[in-house]
Amino acid sequence: MAPLPSTNLFTERISQYVSLPPSALNTPLPALCANVFSPLLLSYFAPARGIVLAYEDVKLSSRAPTSSKTGSTEDVESDDDEVMLRHVDEYAMPFIWATATFLVFRPTKNSHITARIVHSSKTHITLSYLNIFPVSVLAAQLPSGWSFEAGAAGEGEGVWKDAQGEAVEGDLSVRVVDFDGRTDGKSKGKGVRLEGSLVGEEEARGREKGKGKGKEREKARKGILKA
Repeated sequence: MAPLPSTNLFTERISQYVSLPPSALNTPLPALCANVFSPLLLSYFAPARGIVLAYEDVKLSSRAPTSSKTGSTEDVESDDDEVMLRHVDEYAMPFIWATATFLVFRPTKNSHITARIVHSSKTHITLSYLNIFPVSVLAAQLPSGWSFEAGAAGEGEGVWKDAQGEAVEGDLSVRVVDFDGRTDGKSKGKGVRLEGSLVGEEEARGREKGKGKGKEREKARKGILKA
């Protein structure tokens, strides 16, 4: 596993023991790329512990690749070796080891990403990360000095302004609060949900405590009214 300059991007080499359709025996490499690796793009892949953005350097081997002392995966066969497929009893498809290097987006709680605002409303703002993944920031997670100005068309859309009265737009550094993603290989980025915040951890915790105290006071007030 090798981290890239962004703290949420990693490269990792992963091997899979997969079946090869008989119709693809003449072209095993492109067939496995199309049937095994490409469907993983922009979906959460559990062995990589993140969302696959790209893959490269696909290698096929008869035996399981070995792991070096540094933790990287080393291919067993060289490019000149013959790769033998394995048949199991009467099962029609042979099996083979396929290894590739993945570029993985692995968001972690309280890490920061740079995303661009694409939509603003009174309840939240939506940003785009890598021009692929939507990031939602609720109004409760915006700086206290910000205010919302409704647009001429209404319908809840408008623009948020900072404490100096300047419109908030363009790229922002967002703290990741939570994320979720599909694992069926069909999301194409749409099944990935990122929740973010534009306030620090301490301020966010303070706001949560304030909400809790407010709810307790409201319960006490209702109890007095009932009495």
